[in-house]
Amino acid sequence: MEIGICMAKPTTELAAALGAAGCGYYEPAMASAVMTADDGAFAADLGSWTVGPLSPRSANVLLPGGMKVVGDRVDEDAVGAYLAEVCRRAELLGMEVLVFGSGAARRAPDGFPGEEARRQFGEALRRAAQHARPGTVIAAEHLRRAETNVLNSLADAAALVSEVGAPGLALVVDGYHLSEENEDVTVVREVAPMIRHVHVCGPGRRPPAPGDEGYLAPLLETLADIGYRGR
Repeated sequence: MEIGICMAKPTTELAAALGAAGCGYYEPAMASAVMTADDGAFAADLGSWTVGPLSPRSANVLLPGGMKVVGDRVDEDAVGAYLAEVCRRAELLGMEVLVFGSGAARRAPDGFPGEEARRQFGEALRRAAQHARPGTVIAAEHLRRAETNVLNSLADAAALVSEVGAPGLALVVDGYHLSEENEDVTVVREVAPMIRHVHVCGPGRRPPAPGDEGYLAPLLETLADIGYRGR
């Protein structure tokens, strides 16, 4: 497994320290880091994304919270255009995995039918996968209920990804959300063929630290058992 860190573009000094510690890449937020510049500024700044030994090989927070993909105010044309640009920039940056979490963007309004919300999110996943360039995977993320009311378990996320059935669509396993939703880690074995990315942290969503071995071991041991070799 190659280990990276979720963070904004690091300084040269921090990138050197992270590389020396064994970090192989970094994972910025797409909406708040990669997509904030206009086309000209992004093109001019393209070479700066690799800092020392670290390059962005994945991204999270695909959509800004205000760009809804669930509910009765979805602008499908705007979402499609945004996802196309996301995937174009991801290819230029050499990103292999785009994590589709974006809890606020996929939160259904109060009283909105749950099955319709699930269908809409499935369509958003399909659209993202259709725009993804060769070599880039869209990884659907299960999120705790505190962040969204659509797909809160890894099992549900796997079921939706399977139903959508789009090439280039896969799963991310997030140890924090598994723990927060009290989902048994054995589900990882059940969905193993669909897993392409993994997020971990320490208790309370802080960085892993000495003493967290017991918290992390069940997931890491399961990933080793299924032969996971991804990021």
